[in-house]
Amino acid sequence: MKKTAMWLVPLVLAALLALVLWPRAEAAPDFALKDLHGNSLTQQNLHGKVTLINFWYPSCPGCVSEMPKLIKMAHDYQSKPDFQLIGIALPYDPESSVRNYVESRQIPFTVAIDTDGKVGKSYQVQLAPMSFLVDQNGKVHKTYLGEPDFGELYRQVDGLLAK
Repeated sequence: MKKTAMWLVPLVLAALLALVLWPRAEAAPDFALKDLHGNSLTQQNLHGKVTLINFWYPSCPGCVSEMPKLIKMAHDYQSKPDFQLIGIALPYDPESSVRNYVESRQIPFTVAIDTDGKVGKSYQVQLAPMSFLVDQNGKVHKTYLGEPDFGELYRQVDGLLAK
């Protein structure tokens, strides 16, 4: 009896600790924006797809550095209809700069501008670039502050797509 209790107590404590500390997937915040083509973009667009939401702006050095990798990712997953990449420009540069940047780099994914900063605030974006990987159920699976490790990001996306 004592031997059973000796290993059972730590096991129960570990399980309780895991329940408390295990990260819980939270629903992606509601938002409503217009993309650069005037189409509505809301949290509802996330359901049923694995989505990478990237908060950025054209004069952000880290954003500029990671953008070619995001463009490559969009091309790499273009044949996967259950994946989408959405860029949300933070309100630090004028709309004309965002449009020029998107056009000159031929960005192949949806881009919207958070003109009043409310969407960034709802996602608690403090620094850019910042990305959120959202699963098919609209839950934030993982948050990336700064440029992500793209190898790890691809593995995360592939794992979610396999579900």
